[in-house]
Amino acid sequence: MPDPTAFGFRDITFSWGDHICAVFENHDQQMAVMLPFITHGLRAGQLCVWISPRPSADAFRRALSQAGGDLPTLEASGQLAIISEIDFYLRDGLFLPERTLELGLTLLEDGRRHGYSGMRVAADLSWLGGGPPNVDLWEKYEHEVTERIAEAPIVAVCQYDHRRCPGHFILAALHTHPIVILGETVCRNPFFIYPSADAAERPELM
Repeated sequence: MPDPTAFGFRDITFSWGDHICAVFENHDQQMAVMLPFITHGLRAGQLCVWISPRPSADAFRRALSQAGGDLPTLEASGQLAIISEIDFYLRDGLFLPERTLELGLTLLEDGRRHGYSGMRVAADLSWLGGGPPNVDLWEKYEHEVTERIAEAPIVAVCQYDHRRCPGHFILAALHTHPIVILGETVCRNPFFIYPSADAAERPELM
């Protein structure tokens, strides 16, 4: 059986509750990390959620199919959910952080009712900067995600395309994720700002 907490990228292992920021320069870097992240979760019997604009979703589908993934079966079964950024973040043209947080937790609970042990979320945020939200609200939301999933069977990777995301959103991302992936390098994030004093007591990544 695959280790249910393994990230699936080289020898890196994370734990449930980890909130990770990934900054990429190109599609190949993105897929080198995100494709193993999703495929390992699928093999481990976890719910896997991909959230992105359509071009990114189409590119992910192609990569997963080329890697041998049976997309029709995975999507029909509900184990793989591919959701647009509109439906997840911007329904009715509004970004409401609490609504988005509740949607994420609802996906987790639905998955657990269907027998999935946990949930991996991969969100491509290349749409940021084209309208709502503003950067201050987004940074507050990302901090809330870090706190809300800390004790949940969720591993979430927020993907920031350096070519498309404005710099101030990437800076906000670095302030709000304890772990960062830069290209294909993974490390503790020295720019992370703990949202609460006791959060600094959390165990170090092994």
